[in-house]
Amino acid sequence: MRIICELKIFKILTSNYLLKSSGFFTVSQGIAAIVNFAILALYTKYLPPLEFGKIAMIWMFVLISSIVIDSGMNTAFSIKFYKIDNKENAKHIYSIFAYYLIILVVLYVIFRIFPSFFLKVINVNIPTSGVNILFLLLLSMLIGNFYTNILIVDKKPKEYFFIILIFNLVLIISSVIYLTVLKSGYFSYIYVYLISYIIISLIGLRFFLVSYKFSSIKIISIFSIRKLLKLGIPLVPNSLLLMLLTWADRYIINIYSGLAVVGIYTIGYRFSQIIDRFIVSSFGKALSPILFQQFATSIDEYKNTLSKLFKYYWIVILGITITYFVILKEVFSLLISVKYVEGYNIIPVVLLGVVLWGITNLLGVTLIMKEKTNKMFLFTFISVLLNIGLNFLLIPQYGMYGAAIATFISYFIQFVLIFKYTQKLLKIDYDYGYTFMTISISLFFLGGVIFVSYLDFSPLLSMSIKAFILSVFLFVSYKYMGIKKLILAVRDYQK
Repeated sequence: MRIICELKIFKILTSNYLLKSSGFFTVSQGIAAIVNFAILALYTKYLPPLEFGKIAMIWMFVLISSIVIDSGMNTAFSIKFYKIDNKENAKHIYSIFAYYLIILVVLYVIFRIFPSFFLKVINVNIPTSGVNILFLLLLSMLIGNFYTNILIVDKKPKEYFFIILIFNLVLIISSVIYLTVLKSGYFSYIYVYLISYIIISLIGLRFFLVSYKFSSIKIISIFSIRKLLKLGIPLVPNSLLLMLLTWADRYIINIYSGLAVVGIYTIGYRFSQIIDRFIVSSFGKALSPILFQQFATSIDEYKNTLSKLFKYYWIVILGITITYFVILKEVFSLLISVKYVEGYNIIPVVLLGVVLWGITNLLGVTLIMKEKTNKMFLFTFISVLLNIGLNFLLIPQYGMYGAAIATFISYFIQFVLIFKYTQKLLKIDYDYGYTFMTISISLFFLGGVIFVSYLDFSPLLSMSIKAFILSVFLFVSYKYMGIKKLILAVRDYQK
């Protein structure tokens, strides 16, 4: 009976769409991760930490501005997508684009009238032409992100893969040209993303014009904009808070330690996010629609799926993390300039926070389906306040290490809050004994691998010892932590 219960999740995880879509999403994220590594290596080779710090501050402005301008429209459109016909979707699409353009023009005029305010917000001196580039980047980014989102919502993982492939190819090629040939300095980063997003947005516009053709009805509707804003605007504060949770530390580091430290910290933070972008995020994109459907059709099946996900999430993701650290120090030293080498030290702390963030997102599905988004905002608000407070407390004394600790504590508190509240909303029987055992053993082996990374060994010897520790972990997991039974159950199910 227990094996039958265990197999319910495999029926979901081996469904055709989930396998295909998660495969395409995983490969897409893998390509993005590889390009991200290459770009980090390239920029750290040609730019000092101070210049990379400027990139971090400008990019923070771009991301926050895109959230404000979007006003939750992208998410609101996704919610409405299957509830209306193609004509209404077309009206929503072109109304959203008109809204983007109007808001961008208004903001652009404000920034041109009050340039000193703009420079104070961005905290980096850039030329007037740079302001024009940033707003053009925002427009192309909004359209490009809208296009990739509709490919996900409309269940087009194959098309999504090719778009991500094109985006990253353009990104890496243009990065090489702007850095090594044109020698455009830190603003190369903005130029290459502008080119990449323009290409994707043009492809997207062609897609919209073909798939959602103009009809005799009024294609731009004030009513549609109002309806979407009513649904989307309440989501904006939460999105902004999540941005603050991720980026506020860099702003505070700049206040106390300067842009050079911001650049070093940003490199370490980027390496901390690789597992989330490569594994957790892609799987979540494929699984979320299925969890939504299960919640609506069978609460028991939803609870069983979430229970099994929670049970095996830790050993799988921490096992991947251990594998990552087997080669990380050597890859980091090989790819990243010695000027940024201190950034490696924050990766373990921030990455553990990212691991917590991954499972928090899965638990958050219950909040969304129970329509308790106000509680999601409250929990995020608490985490952000804590994060900012801890940053101001720890950064003056501990620098970027204080920022890393503040990040981990904030993610941990958010996980605890959402876990406890979702249990009140929907009681799920989690296997706490197994979870505690797998987390403890996994962290023990992870600590061993990280410890060896700091020993003064040759790269080959260091990786050999870490690979041995990983092998012992895999053996223990297979033999004593139920992974053998899990693998056999999957094999039996596939037969």
